[in-house]
Amino acid sequence: MSYTTDEGKLFQTDAQHEKSAIRAVRSQYLSERGQPIKLATKPIRLVVREQPGKEAEAWVAESGFVVRRVGLESGKTKQIYRGHGGPVTSVAFYTTGGPDERELLISGSWDKSFRIWDLQTKAHVSTNVGHIDFVKTLTVIPSLKVLVTGSSDKDIRIWDLSPLDSLDIASITSSAPRLEEEKENATPAPQQTGAAPPPASSLRPLKCLFALKAHSRPIEQFVSYPLLEPLPEGVEADEVDIATRRRTGKVALLSADSMGAVKVWELRRDERGEVKGELRCEVRHHELGIYDMQVGPEGELWTASADNSVLLSHLSLTSASEPPVPTLRIPHPAQTRSILPLPLSSLAYSPSAAPHIHYLLTGSSDELIRIFDLSDSSLDPSPSREQKRDWRGIALDLSATPEGCVKEIEGHTHEIVQLCAYTTSSGEAWILSASLDGTLRRWKWPDVLREKVDKLVIVPVEEEEPKKESLLTEEEERELAELMGEE
Repeated sequence: MSYTTDEGKLFQTDAQHEKSAIRAVRSQYLSERGQPIKLATKPIRLVVREQPGKEAEAWVAESGFVVRRVGLESGKTKQIYRGHGGPVTSVAFYTTGGPDERELLISGSWDKSFRIWDLQTKAHVSTNVGHIDFVKTLTVIPSLKVLVTGSSDKDIRIWDLSPLDSLDIASITSSAPRLEEEKENATPAPQQTGAAPPPASSLRPLKCLFALKAHSRPIEQFVSYPLLEPLPEGVEADEVDIATRRRTGKVALLSADSMGAVKVWELRRDERGEVKGELRCEVRHHELGIYDMQVGPEGELWTASADNSVLLSHLSLTSASEPPVPTLRIPHPAQTRSILPLPLSSLAYSPSAAPHIHYLLTGSSDELIRIFDLSDSSLDPSPSREQKRDWRGIALDLSATPEGCVKEIEGHTHEIVQLCAYTTSSGEAWILSASLDGTLRRWKWPDVLREKVDKLVIVPVEEEEPKKESLLTEEEERELAELMGEE
């Protein structure tokens, strides 16, 4: 059986044809806006990594079955990690313990597996097939030495990363000739019904500690944060520096699914050192799937949803049993796919960006980046207001400007899937946007906030029908006109 992604060979409605034509025109006029880095395939998710004095890099999970390492100043591809049998959906990193500290890359894919590579040697360390459907998201919790994977099969699985601390990379890199033998003895994929078996096979697999089963829809996103000791009686939270507060050793894990449900789990190690996980609470403040989540040190939880809104909620720092409390909802004219609260980004520590840090950036399915001034009075958090709001997911009019929005940026010609911030080797602050148009685009901050750029307006023009030739002679036409005039 053959497959194709060429839209020209697929059935499309008139509306889809019109949208494709508009995108083609926009692509022509916006091709150089935002200093684009053109990728071979579509970016699905990415992580930006920075080192002082060095070029920041984007690690991009692509639809073309690869993870691509891209320099954000040069725009050049530095490394490509191949091996997955389907689009790559997520990337994360783990630093091993012990005297021989190493950095490992972990990627999840539609092929129902996650793979691990050693960054120093580029060696493929492990392949794990642990789900019966797409791996949609993953996250590492270093304090517990575990990897958390979420899938379209609705399960969350917890994997033990501690064996990687004693990993013998030398033996792995020298075992390439035995690769086929290892594949033959690989751990089989989990049993499943009604679907083709995963194309991947486990290789040097990690141990799955347990699965968390409570979602009724595919898992979309994870965030986690450490739980803190309660404050002494009479001491207010704003009187104590968060960084000085003692941790309990427990971690709150938040999982979001494609119907807008968020479940809060408590992960911990018991007296025997075994990792345990329990569901503590759940909420559904969005009507549709949650595409992006960001959590801050003060308990801020930002979520972006297909229900055409961004929501700010407040989390308890001491208990996973207290559900998030909504404090600010920002309706949009389209589905929101990505969020970047600058106060939670690396730019909060950048001298060049610090005076312009009170902004929120969102990326939407209408291909626009919107910038919101969080100091605007219309965006003041209010739990009582949000409690009264009856949100049904109805989008704003396409011509409407959301409250608090001070700028709309055009550049991409397809849905914007992620927004990140980074600092160059010279200390300049930049915003990075990734889109299904196959590009990463770079926007200098805060210059992009002040730029005056005319909005591109495309007016469809209908072709004039060619004038039909008359079947009458010139004399017959004249006689007909005279008869019509007499009437």
